[in-house]
Amino acid sequence: MRPVTEVFEQLPELWPDYELRSGQLELAENIASVIDQGTIGLFEAGTGTGKTLSYLVPALLTEGQVIVSTGTRHLQDQLFLKDIPLLAPLFPERRVALLKGRTNYLCPYRLQRHLKTSQLSSQIESRLIDVRQWSSTTRTGDLNEFLDLEESGAIMPLITSTRDNCLGSRCPDFDQCPLYRARQKALDSDLIVVNHHLLFADLSQTDDHVRKLLPHASAVIVDEAHQITETARQFFGQRLSSAQFLDLLRDLRAEMALLGNDDPVTINLITQYEATTNKLRSKFLSIDATRFDVWLDNEGKDQLHEVDDALALMTTQLRSIADRSEGLRQCAERAQRLQDQFALITESAVAEDEFIHWLDQRESGYIVHLSPVRIADELSPLLAESAASWVFTSATLTVDESFIHFSKESGISDEISAVFPSPFNYESSVRGYVPLDLPDPGNEAFTAQLVQKCLPMIYSNTGRTFFLFTSHKALQEAARMLSGIDRPVLVQGHQSKQALITEFYRRPQSILLGTQSFWEGVDVRGSEMKLLIIDKLPFPSPGDPLFEGQSRRLRHEGGNPFKDLALPRTVMSLKQGFGRLIRESSDSGLFVLGDPRVSKRSYGGYIRSNLPVVHWCETSDEARLWLSGL
Repeated sequence: MRPVTEVFEQLPELWPDYELRSGQLELAENIASVIDQGTIGLFEAGTGTGKTLSYLVPALLTEGQVIVSTGTRHLQDQLFLKDIPLLAPLFPERRVALLKGRTNYLCPYRLQRHLKTSQLSSQIESRLIDVRQWSSTTRTGDLNEFLDLEESGAIMPLITSTRDNCLGSRCPDFDQCPLYRARQKALDSDLIVVNHHLLFADLSQTDDHVRKLLPHASAVIVDEAHQITETARQFFGQRLSSAQFLDLLRDLRAEMALLGNDDPVTINLITQYEATTNKLRSKFLSIDATRFDVWLDNEGKDQLHEVDDALALMTTQLRSIADRSEGLRQCAERAQRLQDQFALITESAVAEDEFIHWLDQRESGYIVHLSPVRIADELSPLLAESAASWVFTSATLTVDESFIHFSKESGISDEISAVFPSPFNYESSVRGYVPLDLPDPGNEAFTAQLVQKCLPMIYSNTGRTFFLFTSHKALQEAARMLSGIDRPVLVQGHQSKQALITEFYRRPQSILLGTQSFWEGVDVRGSEMKLLIIDKLPFPSPGDPLFEGQSRRLRHEGGNPFKDLALPRTVMSLKQGFGRLIRESSDSGLFVLGDPRVSKRSYGGYIRSNLPVVHWCETSDEARLWLSGL
């Protein structure tokens, strides 16, 4: 590998305005050293360090294949469409590919199959026809080119594949499949940009229909690495969702319609399957419990037996008629897998020190999880066995300038590690403020009083406001209170995330209200956002079954769940939320933390010391004066 300094010295020739940022070259040299040694490195790079260039330059200099993984599709697109092309003139021989998960790519086979059925509403059919017209012009089949995926939930199962329903090489459209073409292009490329979900699906080998990427890679660079423990937990456990039952039902109905609905025995069993799985969904959603064993003790066992019997009868019938069509044969295979998975994941006997058995209940349905208590036990051996070098980087990997918490949770050694502080001058650009005389967050009046305390600051703000919440309930209450003020109020859930951000830029002095998904991965640089409000400290919920299970094991090992688990997680999450405020050296603003516990409890000083805020205003007038003067 040629020295990274050589590339950075050439950058001013490409971009006359380029200035090497503090720590950027040193971080790049550290990453290059990790790749060259074939080892593992952890690097925290504060906002403004320029870490993207710091890892892209060594990645493009590496002779072997390199995978770069980041947290979201948006960040993937930014890397592939913006950052990498800037460096491309210096690396004309390097081939680069963008690879996303299944649900981002059109499945031509499923699109055509569903267009042939007569079970579609006119609105759905019209949208599918629009997708078919677009499919004749796209080069990639990436649905993000044409659809807002957040707002297209009704048609997504009809035009994309899953691991369960993909026909793989047996598919008549296999040669034209956008997913497989993207996979093949990635395998033939030198640098592959993926996201964490795809990386861990590959690492845990959860997709039987795709060739694996990791055996070909000489290095893997994981950006936004603070997210990986929760992402990995989804792939190293077991899960069963109501969507799996619904997808199979939908495909069975479509297949029988294409065959003329001429088999009343099979149709009757499908109807019986539909009724019992719908009843199970109602049962799962009717009880306010997230622990599976609690649900099971509330009359859940009989319903499980009913679903098991209906699945078994339908599976037997489907196997007997599977030779009628390729689609039926595949549905029979899926039903058998679903029956086996259902039996496994609804088993009541679970080793509590190893797995957490829990329910994720949503408006759209449910997911039953069997999650490993310690993700480190799953992840650490896989990294040790990997032939690739691994680089993990993020703006927030440390607590109290130590990687210990991240290393314990992930199992990733911090033997080679470094912290590169943000070059921004927070002392001159930021003030913090904790409103006085607020009740503790557990009080019902908390959100209403917080909004009242923040209104004078919102009106003093000549720029835009970001208001972040730890719960949807608090967000909705604040949205009602702010609905009549003389400022544009944009609320998560009323539009897609991208549409909200577009409106935020377009409308001066707007206020954007969001929950956890807006705490990170949302970059509103250049928006004149000068006021960031976070309603309260993002402590894990005591009733969270994952937190309960991890706390139980930690206590058994002699640890302190609050000190060793809850507090570090809160600090890392809060740092992510704070990171929305200052994105460029010219930015400045006021940070309001609405939680009075940070002023009253013994851990308050510890939390403040982990934030880059140097000066905290003592009064509301002082905070408003600072804000109005920006």
